[in-house]
Amino acid sequence: MAKICVARTAGFCFGVQRAVELAMETARQCRPVYTLGPLIHNAHVIARLEEAGIFSVDQPEELSRGATVLIRAHGVARRVYEQLEERGAQVLDATCPFVEKIHRIVEQESRLGRDIVVIGSPQHPEVEGICGWCEHSAVFADEQQLQQALQEAPEKTKRAVSVVAQTTMRRETWKKCVEVLKKMCTNPEIFDTICSATDERQQEARSLAGQSDCMIVLGDRHSANTRRLYEISASLCANALLAEDAADLNGAADRWRGAQKIGITAGASTPAWIIKEVTEMMSEATKFETEAGENFAEMLEGSLKTLNTGDKVTGIVTQIGQTEIHVDLGVKQSGYIPISEMSDDPAYKVEENVHVGDEIEAIVMRVNDMEGTIALS
Repeated sequence: MAKICVARTAGFCFGVQRAVELAMETARQCRPVYTLGPLIHNAHVIARLEEAGIFSVDQPEELSRGATVLIRAHGVARRVYEQLEERGAQVLDATCPFVEKIHRIVEQESRLGRDIVVIGSPQHPEVEGICGWCEHSAVFADEQQLQQALQEAPEKTKRAVSVVAQTTMRRETWKKCVEVLKKMCTNPEIFDTICSATDERQQEARSLAGQSDCMIVLGDRHSANTRRLYEISASLCANALLAEDAADLNGAADRWRGAQKIGITAGASTPAWIIKEVTEMMSEATKFETEAGENFAEMLEGSLKTLNTGDKVTGIVTQIGQTEIHVDLGVKQSGYIPISEMSDDPAYKVEENVHVGDEIEAIVMRVNDMEGTIALS
């Protein structure tokens, strides 16, 4: 009997959950809500957002004066905020904290007179936004492009250079680019800005794919992080599939028939209900077991369970951000505690009282209704 292992990190990442939650909350209070570009790289979720009154436009010029606009997790260039202000827009900012950190880095390094190098996809909205926070920037997708550019313009190797990465960049590509920069440039400043969740997701995909006879990656084909998960999986498992949903897997049963172990992961823009839909379809077609020997559908249902408002919970601090503390609650949703909820003392310093790895008790304040985060107090 085949065994199936679903990646613990499969599905929505913190930044996407946070953006979707904010969009849904806003739409309940006023409609329509607009986003600059699709809020999330998943056609199924976009359809649900539109039903809720949340729509996408490409440019600020398309908005009427005073429109309610949500900045998506990818973030935008500084000039976009200025354009929105000029149009009198009501702006809600859902820029991922990891991306916001990169904006601060490149802005500061640029003010110091340093050239900015971004390792990432040139046309990706996150990268375009990053470049919009600095004066002189260049983007390279891999080490070959970077090395070629430096060889063709050797004078640039003598300039002060600061380097950041797109949050979803492949770790292997980043390491190779850093090697090139250290070898060819004079004392470059290296800022490793790959999202920790991305790192963990890619490492887990690598481990699963290396042990599996069949590897299924779920997510929209327009999602950069989903494509990278597939690239990693395909490099280690000859029988790797990329699918957007259960319908995409119709007729593919021959690919996993006879497999002893099947791995499943999903991109950061893939909602839990798609993961559940796929696994239920597979369970009906073939009898599978998880590695623990339990019924697969029951196992997945447990991993997707949510908490209720007012519940007392215990979790582990996984990250301390500028405005919130991230907490692993052992369920699919990510928990977070606003810094403002930690103390009424204006002199309170969270870094002196809370550390990554600490166990913390909290109360559930709010659970969103679309695979979102859990707000804690």
